[in-house]
Amino acid sequence: MQNLVENAIRHNHVKGEVWVTTRQRAEQVELVVANTGLQVPPYEIEAIFEPFRRLHGDRLRSDRGSGLGLSIVRVIAEAHHGTVAARPREEGGLTITVELPVQH
Repeated sequence: MQNLVENAIRHNHVKGEVWVTTRQRAEQVELVVANTGLQVPPYEIEAIFEPFRRLHGDRLRSDRGSGLGLSIVRVIAEAHHGTVAARPREEGGLTITVELPVQH
């Protein structure tokens, strides 16, 4: 959750917005983090989960991070039998959804 929220803040516009929601559905819990950042082309969605990959030509370490945040999120979710998906928002920015099974 920390990586998702930090990314949403870091890759946002000045005075942009970040939304964090959680809910439980059947046997899954869901975490959704969305922001109002730059437009993200749909064809770039899978690439943002690759280690050291960032959009908009920013590929080396900078004040925007090292490009590991979303790849770490995916590895952790999958280790817990969950999934991570991203979709671009029409207004700019992304919506990232993490689904994890409920542990009994």
